[in-house]
Amino acid sequence: MPRHDRSRTTLIDTAATLFRRQGYAATGLKQILDEAGVKAGSLYHHFPQGKQQLAAAVVNGAGAAIEQLLCRFLASDLPVADIVDRWIDLLVGGLTADRRDGCPIEPIATESVNASPLVREASARAFTSWCAAIEERLRAESWPAVEAKTAAVALISLIEGALILSRIAGNTAALQAAKPAARSLLRR
Repeated sequence: MPRHDRSRTTLIDTAATLFRRQGYAATGLKQILDEAGVKAGSLYHHFPQGKQQLAAAVVNGAGAAIEQLLCRFLASDLPVADIVDRWIDLLVGGLTADRRDGCPIEPIATESVNASPLVREASARAFTSWCAAIEERLRAESWPAVEAKTAAVALISLIEGALILSRIAGNTAALQAAKPAARSLLRR
């Protein structure tokens, strides 16, 4: 079993925070290394392709963590609309604590969509996995396959868009507006 490598974990955690708060383009490798307290040799040992490979690792890790949390919520007996409300409440709490916080994937995905196929593909996988988790729950509730897929994509789109608008406005109004909109989407 390979031993846990603290420098790799520290690089990913540090880059995740910086990318989420500053964006991909505004975050330089030197800043990541300085804040992580890691030497460049360690970065290139773990991420030979540099910043884009590190960003893809950030997206893969954050995407999987969010998918696990979402699946845990969706495994409860709560209605999906209540789960979405709670999800949005978590996002509101994060923005209230630090308005620079938002989706850990969107800033990286948006900025690197044309610059890095590696990061774009990781981002697409993450968003697709979140949609799939919601779709699976809706199908378990007897939604037809096409309707479940469409509603799941619309929900993730609504939440991500509201999060972007809330970050830009510096308030949570768009996220709050997403709650009744999500409930409307979930009515059949």
